[in-house]
Amino acid sequence: MSDQSLPPGVLEALKHPSNAGGRSTIRKLSDFDQGVLAVSASHDKDPGELTHKFDLLCPRNGCGSLILKAGVGRWVERDSVELDITKEPLHPDLPALPVPPATVHWWLVTPNMMAFENIGFTRPVQQDVSAQKLKYLTCAECDLGPLGWCEEGGNEFWLACSRVGYR
Repeated sequence: MSDQSLPPGVLEALKHPSNAGGRSTIRKLSDFDQGVLAVSASHDKDPGELTHKFDLLCPRNGCGSLILKAGVGRWVERDSVELDITKEPLHPDLPALPVPPATVHWWLVTPNMMAFENIGFTRPVQQDVSAQKLKYLTCAECDLGPLGWCEEGGNEFWLACSRVGYR
């Protein structure tokens, strides 16, 4: 190492995650008595549509990376998607989704991945030969997931309302 010294506090700052300030404020959908109604609001441009009034975060305790700014995703209730294809138990911060064709609450993000602040994608996965290949959405900072999904090459990105944190 050179004989130049670092300014005070730099080494300590580098040892902590960039999002350390917001870790204690992550709330899960299950923390809200009214569920999705408590975290949604009318969209500014279309009052008939609901959007999320909180920033969406990685739900993992100790991470809390900002995934999507408030108001970007639209609330949609649609069929569940099989996201948990491994035999391993789910991470405790990821609630199980109902088996299709049951419905689930989703945040729909369009028109492209640039709407996100921070998101990761898996390689394409094909669950059966007749289905479109899917990419699962994960936290780009800690790799927790799947938080949602998108079709390979598609322009719709689906985040499960119950699998993200709110702040």
